[in-house]
Parts: sequence; structure tokens; C-alpha cells
Amino acid sequence: MNLQHLKYMTEVERTGSVTKAAANLFMGQPNLSKAIKEVENEIGITVFRRSAKGVYPTPEGERFLARAKAVLEEMGKLEALYKQDNSPGLFTFCVPAAGYVPELLAQLARTLSVNTECITAPFYLAAENVSEGICKIAAVRCGDECRDFFIALINEKNLRSEQIFSGKYRLTASLQSPIPKIKDPTPEALSGYICITSGEDNKSREETEKRIALRNGSDPLELLSNLPEAYMLAEPIPEGRLRKYGLAQREIQWGGGFTDFLITPSGYKPDEYSAAFALCLKNVINKQEI
Repeated sequence: MNLQHLKYMTEVERTGSVTKAAANLFMGQPNLSKAIKEVENEIGITVFRRSAKGVYPTPEGERFLARAKAVLEEMGKLEALYKQDNSPGLFTFCVPAAGYVPELLAQLARTLSVNTECITAPFYLAAENVSEGICKIAAVRCGDECRDFFIALINEKNLRSEQIFSGKYRLTASLQSPIPKIKDPTPEALSGYICITSGEDNKSREETEKRIALRNGSDPLELLSNLPEAYMLAEPIPEGRLRKYGLAQREIQWGGGFTDFLITPSGYKPDEYSAAFALCLKNVINKQEI
């Protein structure tokens, strides 16, 4: 099974007809039917049923096709990134799900004279993007518990890293929540509350009965401000942003820490855009004193 087979299957689902799909794919109907049967035999399920009105997916087929479409969509994005990265008019970079990112993007917009593309990604995906040439530079965040894995990954991908900042996570919650008033906010004391985690947060919350994991760059501070029964472990947040969202932070002993890095290909000489990105990043972090 390959990507072409996935395209065949999704086109059959879209048209509801093997004959129509074959015509759209510029191939013979017997060849398309044979390809479908080969995929079904390989994965061990029946993807399509035939009826007098055409073909329709089985329940197992619907789940398979949903995954197939997701794979094709991601491949399309990847191909687009490669094409765009080769364009002299586009600067692509990766950032973590960190509070400084909005100010970083604002500074870059005022500094750079080219179009920019920002990819929010955990450090292991950012490292992959830099290694594969999708972007030439990335800001990443690594939790203390992942430090050994991060170092091994950087070495494996032949990347260079520069430490920018390190800090400790703080307990963060809405001012409308009882959480900031808990005398000793241990993990056990928080077990009845909802824990919000981001794409950078890989630490286990075994004590937490319920959690919400944000993996798409959603703003966790906005969610916290509207969900008093929730908390998260976050970087130190400037007072201005805390007031904006109506949040409070407390230092804790058990939250662990993190380190922010810049990563580039080993031996890479920064161009003017990467150099501007690195300078803006350092300025923003120093300014916010996170």
C-alpha cells in the first residue's frame, strides 16, 4: 500500500462509484477494482460494500478512510512546505507553544521584509523540520525530564543547539478559581481539578483525574481564564499578561523546569532572516523576563 493507493480509495469514497473514480483518475475500472482489493487484503478489512446505487464504506472502512485522508492532507502540507521553503520570498521557522511567541511574531513582522511562515511544534517535530530542510532555524522548548532525549536527538539529526533561557514551571490558574488560595497546592490537592497541558508538556499527571491536551497552538491562557476549575504548569508569565487574562501564578517545588534553545543545521551559517529571528527571539525573552 502506498500514497497512490490512498488517493484511489478516497476518490472512490468521494464519488461513490468505482467507475466514476477510475475515470477521474485516468485509469481503467478493472485496475482500480484490483488495487482496492489488494489494499483490503493487505489491511485485513473490507473498506467498501457494493449496492445498486454504487459503493459505500463499511464502518471499518470509514475509520480507515478518515486516517487515509489525514495522511494525504499532511503529505500535501509537507510538499507545500518544501516548495515554499525554496522560494526566496518566504522565511519558514518553528516555535514552541510559549507565551513569548505573539511578541516574537510582532517583532519579526516589523523587522523582516519577506513573507513568513510560523510552525508551532514540540521540539522533536521542530528538530525533524530543521533536519529535513523544511525550515533552517527553530526555537524549541525542552522540559528537564526530556533533556537526555533532546541531546540525543540533536546529535542524531546532526543539529546545533544554543541555550537561550531556562526556568521553572509555575502553577497557573484563574483568579476566579480556588486553586491560587490553596495553602499547599500539591499534586494530591489538585487531583479534583482539570489539568491543561500543551504540546511542549510531556510530563505525566497521574494524580489528575481529567486533563485537556492542547496540540494545535491553541492559547491555554484564554482557556484558563474561562475555566476556573482548571490549572496548568506554565512558564513565568509577565504581570501584564496575567492581568489581561485574569490569572495568578504560584511557585511550586514539584513542577520541574524547562530550557529554550535555538536549533540550526550543524555548520549552517545564518542568513539575514535567521539572524534577525535569533536576535528578535533573544530581545523578546530578555524584555519579558520569563
